[in-house]
Amino acid sequence: MKKLIPTLCLLLLALMTTACSPRSCLLEPTLGYTPQVCHITTLPSAFPDLTPEERCSDWGKELLVGEKLACELDLYRAITAFKRAHILFAGEDNLEREQQIEYGIFFSYYLGGRYQDALNNFECGTLTDVNAQFPAIRELLIAVYDSYMHTEQYPKAFRILELIDACDTEIGVRLRTADSLVLGDLVAAKCLASDLPCEEVNLIEGFAQEYCCKKLSVRKAQTLNAILPGAGYYYVGQEKAAATSLIINTLFTAAAYTFFEKGNWAAGLITTSLELGWYIGGINGAGLAAKEYNECIYNTLGKEMMIKGRLFPVLLFQTAF
Repeated sequence: MKKLIPTLCLLLLALMTTACSPRSCLLEPTLGYTPQVCHITTLPSAFPDLTPEERCSDWGKELLVGEKLACELDLYRAITAFKRAHILFAGEDNLEREQQIEYGIFFSYYLGGRYQDALNNFECGTLTDVNAQFPAIRELLIAVYDSYMHTEQYPKAFRILELIDACDTEIGVRLRTADSLVLGDLVAAKCLASDLPCEEVNLIEGFAQEYCCKKLSVRKAQTLNAILPGAGYYYVGQEKAAATSLIINTLFTAAAYTFFEKGNWAAGLITTSLELGWYIGGINGAGLAAKEYNECIYNTLGKEMMIKGRLFPVLLFQTAF
């Protein structure tokens, strides 16, 4: 018995240390924005209108169909139409129109969230050779950068970001600020935002303050649940989980005590190990519940703020198809 108690104490301490791992406290937001038809349809085309002869050509008709469908965000059919236009265009001596068609394919994939497909079309076509005179160069660079970030090809993304900085410094700052917000790094976001107009700075400051006021302490949730099973869940507003945790831990503790009192050590140890599992799991679960609560608040407030501040890359576009 004298050796058993220290052993159980060490086991309990080890499990508590594992359950309260700092990794579980890290904020992992999922900020994102889906393009809206009402926004895309308001954006003018960056390219010159087709001539009457081009409109009558087979590739010209397909291009017009693709643009119409893409503006309605019927992207699957739009990509098909753009690809048909590209096939029918083969042999024509007009690089500008060829790049316009390829841009339609690339941009449709991008708006549809198929970032790797967008990059495959970008890297295999003529768009990699465009210069500053390309009508949609601004939108192309933003979309390529964002696609590389989504596919975690960071070295390529940073090279594109250098080109963006050379064209328009404010866009580069907006993209960096947006990346920091998406990652949940409010300190970096506020630091980067100091180079933005006052309106955006105030939005980010207001968001940071509101989030800090509403968020819960992961550590506090874990500590409360360690002191009294269920208290951590109650702290994050999960009353049913709190009651369940308290009842289960109480029953297992009572059962273990009864077994030990009657000298049934085998059953007592088994019940104690089960209770430790529930106890440690409850501590970790309360921390995760607080973390999920914080992420929900961050995503809701952050998305609203980033839309108002036009910080999502899609909202930086001035032209579409």
